[in-house]
Amino acid sequence: MTSTPAERVRAARERAGLDMGEVASRLGLSFAHLRDLESFEDDVENTISIETLRNLSLALGVTVLFILEGADPDVPAPRISFSEFAARVSEAVRLAGGDVDAWGEDAGWDVRPLLDDPETVWKLDVDALRDIAGAAGVDWHSVLPE
Repeated sequence: MTSTPAERVRAARERAGLDMGEVASRLGLSFAHLRDLESFEDDVENTISIETLRNLSLALGVTVLFILEGADPDVPAPRISFSEFAARVSEAVRLAGGDVDAWGEDAGWDVRPLLDDPETVWKLDVDALRDIAGAAGVDWHSVLPE
């Protein structure tokens, strides 16, 4: 098994018999961006949105979690909807005193767009999802699309 998301993306693409240009085109990414996703360890987690990551996993025939962690769990984390995630973030903000901007500052991300429209999760990258979920006491795996 390969050890980084970049290596797993490259290996899955090669197993699927797809060339880089084809995958980049399907995802609406430049060839250079896809090359970077396959070359740099952290690019999968901080340069593409959850939506693009999900589309990449579909194109390669693997799960999002496989790309990120190298294996699918024997028992998957219970799934929660983006609306439920936003509700849990909202509750964490309330419990912290109700200042959305201060809570977001502590979490490291502006969460106001997420609270206004839970579908904004699709636009987050994995690092943002991890940080926001962690600050809200939510297992970030449970928010990932299948």
